[in-house]
Order: sequence, then C-alpha cells, then structure tokens
Amino acid sequence: MEPSSRRLRAADPPRPTRRRSAGLVATVVTGVVLAVLLGEHGPPRSARADPRASPTPSIRPIGGSGLFGPDEQPRFTVAGVERAADVTWKINDTSGAIVDSGSGRTAARSVEVQPTAVLPSGTYRVTVDVAGGATMSYRFVRTIAGPTAEDTYFGLAVNPVAGALPTFDALGAGTSRQDLQWSAVEKQAGTFDFTTVDARIDPLVRDRGLSPLFVLDYGHVAYTGSAMAPPDVSKPAQAAAWKRYVRETVTHMRERHPDADLSYEVWNEWSNNHGSLPDTPAAYIELARVTAAVIRDADPDATIVGPAQNAVAGHELRWLSEWFAAGGADHVDAVSIHPYNQPWGPEHCEPTNPCIGEALFWLRETADRYPRADGTALPIWITETGWPTRFAGQGWVDPDDQTAYVLRTYAVAAQFGVERLYLFEMAEPSLADPDGTARTFGLTGSAVTGYEPKTSAAGWATMQRVLAGKRYVPERRVGDLSDMLFSSPDGRHHTRVVWQTSSRSTATPVRVSMHGTGTIVEPTGSAKTVTATDGTLAMSAKWIPRFVVWDD
Repeated sequence: MEPSSRRLRAADPPRPTRRRSAGLVATVVTGVVLAVLLGEHGPPRSARADPRASPTPSIRPIGGSGLFGPDEQPRFTVAGVERAADVTWKINDTSGAIVDSGSGRTAARSVEVQPTAVLPSGTYRVTVDVAGGATMSYRFVRTIAGPTAEDTYFGLAVNPVAGALPTFDALGAGTSRQDLQWSAVEKQAGTFDFTTVDARIDPLVRDRGLSPLFVLDYGHVAYTGSAMAPPDVSKPAQAAAWKRYVRETVTHMRERHPDADLSYEVWNEWSNNHGSLPDTPAAYIELARVTAAVIRDADPDATIVGPAQNAVAGHELRWLSEWFAAGGADHVDAVSIHPYNQPWGPEHCEPTNPCIGEALFWLRETADRYPRADGTALPIWITETGWPTRFAGQGWVDPDDQTAYVLRTYAVAAQFGVERLYLFEMAEPSLADPDGTARTFGLTGSAVTGYEPKTSAAGWATMQRVLAGKRYVPERRVGDLSDMLFSSPDGRHHTRVVWQTSSRSTATPVRVSMHGTGTIVEPTGSAKTVTATDGTLAMSAKWIPRFVVWDD
C-alpha cells in the first residue's frame, strides 16, 4: 500500500538496537554433501560473458523458500564461486551451537549444500566460506507440522511475483490482500484488460483456493487528473467512469473465480489519499455508497469492507466515530482498520500513546452500537498493521520486538472478535520507498536476499500452525502477564499463548492450566514435550510469546 499508510507521529523516537549473546558452540556432528549443480544455477549472464569478471557469491534455498516443512530436507545453492574453490559450511541453531558442517571442492561455479543431519523444527543459520575470503550466510526455518492455508484469520498483504509464492505457501496464510488498481485494468481509457492482473491473482485464488481481499483504489489520469486522486462521484463523468471500473472488475473476478470467497475493500486510507476532496468521513461515504451499490448488483456474494482507516491515535478514532454516526457502516459488511502503533507494542497504552488493545476495545463497543439492519454487529477486520525493522527513518523496532509485537497482536485482536488480520507485509520490496527509506515491514527480506526469513517469519509460521482452526476462549490473565487460551470448535485441541510485557531480557515464572501431556512450542519453531501436574504446567513467560499445545 502507500507509504503514507505508515506515517509516524512526530513524537515517535528511534529505537536502539538490542543484541542477544550467542550460546555455547557445540562439537561438529556430521559430514557433508556437496553436489555439482548445472545450468539453471549458473552465474549471471554478465559473469559468463566476461571470464575475467569476479564472481559475486550468493546463497539461496533450493525450492525458493527459506521455510522448510517437517518432511522437507533443507538444501541451498551457492552460486558465483570460482571453479575448483574450497568450500566449507556450518549450520548453527539459535543458541549458536553448530549442529552440522562439512567441506568440499567445487567442480563448477555453483554448488549445492545439503545438511546431512536430521534437523528438528526450529530456526537455523547456514554459513558458507569460500577459499579467498568470501563468506555468506542465510537464516532458514524448519517449521512444525500443522495446517496451512486453512484459516482466513491469518492474512498477509502481498503483491506476489512468482518467486515469492513458495514463501507465501510455506508461511501458511489463509488469505491475501492486494491492490486491484483502476489504472492497472484500464490502461487505456475505455478499454479493460485483466491479463496482467490475472497472472498475478490466478496463482493465489485459482491454484491455491485462497480467499482474497482486493482493494479497489486510486485514481485514473484520464478521469481524475491523477493516478492517486479518487473520483469525485458528484461529477457525472467521474462517477460513471468509476462505476464502470468497479463493475468490470467485480464481474470479471466472479466469472473467473466462480466459487471463490471474494472480498473488496473500498479505497485505502482516505485521510491519506483523498486528492482534492475533503478528508472527511462524509466525503468517503459518498464514494463507498456508490461503490457498494455497484458491487452488490454485480456480485451479491461478495463481501464489502471499509473504511480502511488508520485507527489508534485520538484523531483517527474521532474520524471513525463520525463515520459510524454518518451511516458509514450501512455500506460495508465488515469494518476495516489499520492500527499502526510503531514503535510500540499492541498493549503499550498510556495517555500520550493510545494502543491497539484500547483501540479495538473502543471499536468493538462502537460497532455494537451501530448494528446492521438485521440487528447483528459488523465484524472487524484489521487489513493492515505491522512494524518495520531498522531502516533510515524513525519508528523502527528490533527484530525480536517485531516478532513479539506481531504475535501478540494476533492474540490480542482475537480477544475482540477480529475476524481477519492482514499483516503488512509478507516480504520487503526490492526497491526503497519513494522518500529513499527502506520499507522493512516484511516477515522476510526481498527477492534480492532470496526472501530470507526474519525471526518474525519463524514466529508467524509457528503461530499459524498452532492456532489455525482454533478460536479465543474468554479466559485471560490480566496485567504484565498474558495467558490466552484458544480451542478448536469441538473442544478437543488447545493452545495457550503466553507472554509477559515487563522485561525483554528476563523470563517470568508462571503456572498455566493444562491437562496431561503436551508441547511447549517456541516462536523459533523448536518444541519440547511437557507433562502437567495436577492440571497445571510450570513454565516461564517471555517477551516473545510461547505456545503450549495439548489435546484432550
């Protein structure tokens, strides 16, 4: 989405970088598999064209994703090395212990590194050293077993390219959010062409059966005078052009995906992208009213979502309050918000810093006061939220904090009945934002890094596996210690999400309710078997949530 959606408050300070000390290094345990790779893993064309060119070594996961399932063997391509070069490699776990290593000599400028040890679930780093001083490394994850792509609570904002799809699959999202921009389907005024859009959407909706959320947004130079300015629907020509775009788009998507669960969000963050129109709720409602009428006529089964508005600070909540009072909820099937709170966590609530938890409490109460015509309350969707890791601007967070805040937000949001939560975003873009700063909200790096998973990717995938198909049970410990229970509809499968907000570096002893034997699953993906005593389990709560999983 637009960079303005992540604009920081002026008071937001930069965050210091925190480091964790590495653990003890263990003994090397096994040997090496080093296989010559051919053809498709060769050096770049420029390097082949000039034999004198110095190679640029790189390491990438074979298969396209750095998250490997429990039945997948991690394998990596090391490209751009000299012929007949000596290569050594090692794999460390999160404590720093070496769990596998090996060495060999290449017969070509590309080799395959394949661990010989059976690695349990968890997060690791493979490091490769090439004779001559080149060193490269890559973080990867062995995910735990569990359902993937089955629960629409777990959404990701994506504009996927083919190379990102393996990572999307490995993370396990049940829904995706992406722009379906006016200018992308009507490149020439009066002519609609969905070829490029279909190529981007088909792999997710047609091939993977995903339930997508499309954002109908942004202007058209031929009609609104700007690629970003919204249409003024009080002007007949602009209203007609916008309605034609909406109808053509919604009709095309239903015809192409007749059985899909399709949702549409009306515009994106009106306050940040309203062109010359007022940034008021009333001005947005006029666009939403026209848009919703066309969608309901073209596809009565589609879900309409709005207003896609930032919703944490006081002025943001006042905007939403006016939107409800003016009848904004009459034109949508779900209320969507973007509760950005960086650099703070979702529970960091104080008079000078509203927080996600308080905003959701307010929104749930407000939505209940403005029910639908049938008397039921509108559901809440969070269609953007996230935290950037370190970059040139303000508001960034430590990677561990990104992991903690993302996981905690999914848990806190469930408490208030949020139906879907779309994290911004799956991967960092390869290019910087227009203002020159990096966009570092991603769970993974960009294509340039081979979508290397951050620690938040491991945590997100782990959370998805242990919570998918389960729903929040109203039983929560309050204060600095949080202990939230999620159970399956049949009441047989349970997960507790446990964390504390008092210290980033220490753990808090806690006893939680559990029966029989279960598993403590770390956010890294590693797991250990535990047994309760008299219906309780003694454990520790940390800054990043841990999960307790058991069956009755």
